[in-house]
Amino acid sequence: MKRIPDRPPEFRLPQLPPEIRIPHIPKGVLAGVLAVLVLLLIVGGGLVYTVAPDEQGVILTFGRYSGIANAGFHFKWPWPIQTVEKPRVAEVKRIEIGFRSRTVGDAMYYQTFLDTPALRQEAQMLTGDENVVDCSMAVQYRIKDAIDYLFNFRAGEAELSLRAVAEAAVRQAVGDHHIDDVLTTGKFEVQNEVQTKMQELADKYGLGVTVLAVQLQDVQPPDEVAPAFRDVATAREERERMINEAQAYEREQIPRAEGEVARIKQEAEAYRQTRVAEAKGQVARFLAIAGQYKASPEVTRLRLYLDAMAALIAKARLTVIDEATGLDNLRLLEGGDLPPPPAATQDSPAAGAAAATTHRRVAR
Repeated sequence: MKRIPDRPPEFRLPQLPPEIRIPHIPKGVLAGVLAVLVLLLIVGGGLVYTVAPDEQGVILTFGRYSGIANAGFHFKWPWPIQTVEKPRVAEVKRIEIGFRSRTVGDAMYYQTFLDTPALRQEAQMLTGDENVVDCSMAVQYRIKDAIDYLFNFRAGEAELSLRAVAEAAVRQAVGDHHIDDVLTTGKFEVQNEVQTKMQELADKYGLGVTVLAVQLQDVQPPDEVAPAFRDVATAREERERMINEAQAYEREQIPRAEGEVARIKQEAEAYRQTRVAEAKGQVARFLAIAGQYKASPEVTRLRLYLDAMAALIAKARLTVIDEATGLDNLRLLEGGDLPPPPAATQDSPAAGAAAATTHRRVAR
């Protein structure tokens, strides 16, 4: 009978041949490798990333476009498998032609073609009537297609290409107009033409942007003829001012005249209605008197006479001549007692008559 051992035999790994034996890795080297991997993971953005509301995430897998990520929290494979580009698609960018602006603290400083020869060369262009004009322009744009904006050009070349498109568009638009139009009333039309042409060229070259606005900042003739052009511009502005004042006076006077016409018409209508009503009343009165006259002619005739005399006497003014004083003393009597006559001497023959004169009350 075979005896069972008290414990199993010791297990031993088979010995590998020397040519395929795994070398011993020190712990310090292994820790260094792990640290490098963690560092690469952190530099590459890790396993998660966040897209801001004004951004759009463009996912690259092994350097090739593989998807779009909108605003929010997302996961991805670590670098170098996947990377994410996040262009600001909602940000309004700006291109400046013929001038430059820079911000220092809270203040903004401008550098124009008036004091910089390089900017003057950039701003100087030819008009349609073969005149030279200095024109500065600002362009606002925004990213429309992040894929085209990132991958059709190298980093930074999209802005340079758009600047070249802006210069070409403004030179073409200015070259299609006379200098008077560019300096005065044609600026708005030139701006629209520049914006349309820029958008057309940007779409043609695949820049992936939308041109939002074009604004001509400063348009001036050359310094040698600037005073003459200023005089012309001043005369045009004065003409426009006088036209505006005349139109304002017209807008003020026409409603006033229309109101006066309406008032006169209303007064005439009221007068007409009054006269018609009075005429109808007189006709009715005459017919009533005529009916009474037919019934009793004598009484009606006497009544009419008395009414006429009463109306006439009411309008009369009475004068009294007092011959007792010996003078022709005319007094206008408005009613009331007569003043006493002047005192007469005792030798005067009219003294007795004057004393006997009584005060009379005369009324209208």
